[in-house]
Amino acid sequence: MSNNTFLRSFKLVPEISRPFLWSSLIALTGSGLRMVGPQLISRGIDDGVLKSDYQYLLQQSFFYFITLVLLYFVASKALLAIGLVGESYVRSIREKLFKHLASLDINYFEKNKTGVLVARMTSDMQSLNEFAREGASSVITALLTIFGATVAVFLVDVQLAFLSFLILPLLGVATKIFRNHADKTYWAVREWIGQVLSSLQEGISGVRIIQAYADEKSQFNRFKNINDEHLKANMQSAKNIAIYFPFLEITRVTSIAVVIWFASLRISEGTLSVGELVALLFYLNYFFDPLIQLSFNYDLLRSAGSSMKKVFSILDEEPVLSTMGSQSPNMESNNVIEFENVSFSYGRETVLHNVDFSIMKGEKIAIVGETGAGKSTIAKLILRFYLSTEGDVKFYNESAKDVSQRWARKNIAYVPQESFLFRGTIRDNLIYSNPTKIKLEQELSEIGVLGWFERYENGLDQEVGERGSNVSAGERQFIALLRAVLAKREIIVFDEATANLDIESENSILDATDTLLDYQTSIVIAHRLETILNAEKILVMRDGKLVGFDNHENLLSDNEIYKDLFSAWNLSS
Repeated sequence: MSNNTFLRSFKLVPEISRPFLWSSLIALTGSGLRMVGPQLISRGIDDGVLKSDYQYLLQQSFFYFITLVLLYFVASKALLAIGLVGESYVRSIREKLFKHLASLDINYFEKNKTGVLVARMTSDMQSLNEFAREGASSVITALLTIFGATVAVFLVDVQLAFLSFLILPLLGVATKIFRNHADKTYWAVREWIGQVLSSLQEGISGVRIIQAYADEKSQFNRFKNINDEHLKANMQSAKNIAIYFPFLEITRVTSIAVVIWFASLRISEGTLSVGELVALLFYLNYFFDPLIQLSFNYDLLRSAGSSMKKVFSILDEEPVLSTMGSQSPNMESNNVIEFENVSFSYGRETVLHNVDFSIMKGEKIAIVGETGAGKSTIAKLILRFYLSTEGDVKFYNESAKDVSQRWARKNIAYVPQESFLFRGTIRDNLIYSNPTKIKLEQELSEIGVLGWFERYENGLDQEVGERGSNVSAGERQFIALLRAVLAKREIIVFDEATANLDIESENSILDATDTLLDYQTSIVIAHRLETILNAEKILVMRDGKLVGFDNHENLLSDNEIYKDLFSAWNLSS
């Protein structure tokens, strides 16, 4: 993990600073106790064994036992404290990431694969969780032990300390090379995990289409190719470890051999005791053992570091629409929505060209046109999912650029082409917009649809399952439509929202909700004759251009494009 990534990671959750400092102090106490042991052994050898003073040897052994007992309790407390800090950190990161994702513009989600974003919340969070649970305590304890052992080696004998550490510059160079290669491979591993999950999600979500076109083999081959790339990235990571770890062991053995060689000469000269040599060897093991332990944990550390970089790549995305505009329009005006020479592009070709129209309060507007005419784009601009590329969209005479995102979300309801239900009951989904204020049974009874829910065993308390999987597509759409209507927003947008309803159900809900829609301004992207005939005005689109805006009778007599569309719908009906 680079210094920059480490500092950013630490600053991202400032509330863990004090618990982290406290847990580090406990771990430091444990490392200090660990350093006492070799000194007691050294005294026991020099003043006990070599002088045949077994009473003194027994005394030092007792002190060593007490030190080990204390070390057990301190180390246990340190592991628990560091583990708690790590788990709290991961929880906070997951919450911050989810909250930030929810605040990003729709454009971001259309540019990025769902599977990759899911990987950030699952696979990358799992890497952080594994490091918090298994690696964090080991890394902190190892670093403190290395520091304590280094100080202890110099306190025993400065000359031998310098000799034992002569090989460290070579180890430093090897570590630098290893880190450079490891950073690239771990980044690649995390990237390919995202691609694997994205391909898997696509394969599962599209399984009906895959089987319908007998495309299982080619779909498997695509997944296999991505999975093979993930394997290659993991194998490259394994090769780096296979080269570096043995080299680390060689430096350890070489350092100890050098110390024993020169220490034996010093002992024969009488300038070093046997006990001091034994203590020195203990401290060298305390120095190198954590290094090897760090190397084994390096996989977790680098994986966590790469995951944090992926997390930062999302957190660095700044929402534009939610931070632009602060006005709440005066909603007394009758001019609810106004497009002034609006042109729009998703970043490629222009899909709307100089569109100009006004919608008055309480009007029911239908938008019609062939596929790709720009109907859904107009709906997205009304919903303030995007801002116009040229021209201006106005709400109650206020520019969409000046209107706050909060106002737009509180006053514009939306029913998309693909109805989405949240896990829970039908009741939970219907009162989603305002759980505390919607009197569900009363309002459903007033619009005459309460009896519709008697078809379910548990009525309104029927579980809909994940994404509404326990109900049919038509029933999902019916519930989604009702949810939008019950929200009682000033503006409501239906994006071909009755596509999965049969004629009877569509007429039923349109009739039932007429009373509720009386005070709302509604915009319906229409593809059925019944929907068009219920509209007060019809907006006709063709190739991104507005080619007609009037009531049904006038358009039918004056607009050739609308005539052709109406004839086609009439024939299909």
